[in-house]
Amino acid sequence: MLPIQALAFLAGLAALFATSITLLPPAQLHPFAGGATLPAMVMGILAFASGYFFFAVSGYRTLRSAWRRRLAALIVLFQLLSGGAMIYRYPEPAALGVMLSLLCVSVFMFTSFVWPARRDPGYRPARWRKHAEDGLPGK
Repeated sequence: MLPIQALAFLAGLAALFATSITLLPPAQLHPFAGGATLPAMVMGILAFASGYFFFAVSGYRTLRSAWRRRLAALIVLFQLLSGGAMIYRYPEPAALGVMLSLLCVSVFMFTSFVWPARRDPGYRPARWRKHAEDGLPGK
């Protein structure tokens, strides 16, 4: 589990640096870019990278926690939608190479941490057992 979390951390760093290097200059030079395009791209890149950092920090806990699995599924869904939007908006080869590799890592994180959805047997709640003498009347 630790190597996968290290991969998530490295993917988060790549999402911060590689996407900002490849996507921010075309966003500034895009002919239809408005005043809010650059801040929106920066916020999207930060949110995209924070998803990987979430997997790096609490990846092993997502297998045992239902709300963390739901949050991780929402994070991966956001990454897939925002990555697809970035690819659609800026179809340059450098942006395609960076975003497609990050989207593949997102799918790998989903299949590693969210999809198994199993609980550790040691964390099962204990059942109360009835004793045989409790049910017999008259003793």
